[in-house]
Amino acid sequence: MTRVLLVCPEPLGHRQPAGIGVRFLEMARVLRSDGHRVTILSPDGGTVEGAATAVLTPQAIHDETGRADVAVVQGHAANDLFAHTRGLPTVVDLYDPFIIENLHYYRERGAEVFTHDHATLVNSLVHGDFFLCASEAQRLFYLGLLLAAGRVNPALFDEDPRLSSLIAIASFGVQQWSAGDLTRESHAILFGGIYDWYDPILAIDAVAIARRSVPGVTLTFTRHPNPELTPQGKTALAIEHVRANGYEDFVRFEPWVPYAERSGFFARFRIALLTFPQSIETDLSMRTRIYDYLWGGMPVVTSSARGTDEILDQYRAGSVIRTDDAQAYATEIVRILRDGRRAESLAEGARSFVRDHQWSHVLAPLREFCLHPRMDETKEAFAVRLQVPEQPRSFIDRIRRRIGGTL
Repeated sequence: MTRVLLVCPEPLGHRQPAGIGVRFLEMARVLRSDGHRVTILSPDGGTVEGAATAVLTPQAIHDETGRADVAVVQGHAANDLFAHTRGLPTVVDLYDPFIIENLHYYRERGAEVFTHDHATLVNSLVHGDFFLCASEAQRLFYLGLLLAAGRVNPALFDEDPRLSSLIAIASFGVQQWSAGDLTRESHAILFGGIYDWYDPILAIDAVAIARRSVPGVTLTFTRHPNPELTPQGKTALAIEHVRANGYEDFVRFEPWVPYAERSGFFARFRIALLTFPQSIETDLSMRTRIYDYLWGGMPVVTSSARGTDEILDQYRAGSVIRTDDAQAYATEIVRILRDGRRAESLAEGARSFVRDHQWSHVLAPLREFCLHPRMDETKEAFAVRLQVPEQPRSFIDRIRRRIGGTL
């Protein structure tokens, strides 16, 4: 039995995790089912069934890495982990390309976000032993970064030309679907949470157009459970757009639904809609809500993104709209609502997707590594050496450090 330490950057105690939190909960569940003993550190130390939990602090990292056989970390929590670890094989989960997503915050927050993200990513690439990503496009992207960091090197290549011992694809997954018969509101459409790389205005306008043909169509957004962690600029724009155009009668903003209760929530909706502009973020990100919406049995109408396009095309579980014309989205929405045969065909595609993307299957590379944890012996010889000058800390920073706050 392996002792696995999961270091999660998102709070888990409120039972309303977003994508990263969900991923860590499912990692814990799968690894426990394999017989491992799991401990989770998170910002709030939230209770997780079957796992030991604690608040993510430097002291907790020091203590738990002394007891664990392997650690798994994601995002900025890696800074604390590598600063305070007692040294053990470490998996860095790169499925969420945060450095690319957060490029959207430059106008609002300046270069500080990018500087922090860049330092975090390089630090993780230098110190991790095994890396997970979500798609082939991501694998190639991260291999380039790993090469620059010295982690793709001749010694490792000589042992493993495919570099599968360095990085593997472990996409998002889904649970078994067991909701039984669904009674859906006939014309309800779900968008979900709004991040600043999405385009909620396009979705609102598309539904407004669709209502000319199907008057009862509604659109639901959900409010983010951790707004302090994620800028809410596009959410504010969406609310203002609704007010300015008098769309309050069909656009709804509802609370984020707890993870364990989302099947009943999804059962209300006929279609899932997602709209966003094209960028490098679109090329690299995997829309994790697409996985969840297909799990919920909803046909998906979405803007084009490489990773999820392949899924929707392969399983014939949704419609990809390759334009920013609201009328094109409206036309497809009306088509699905009016054509029961097409809607059922898309729903069957979603069911096929669910059968093939169980968490136990997609997390196979992580499961294998945790069975046989190892440190990459080549990184000491080839990885770049980080020489970051110590920056003077503010009074608040020093207080946070003394009381055990995370970076």
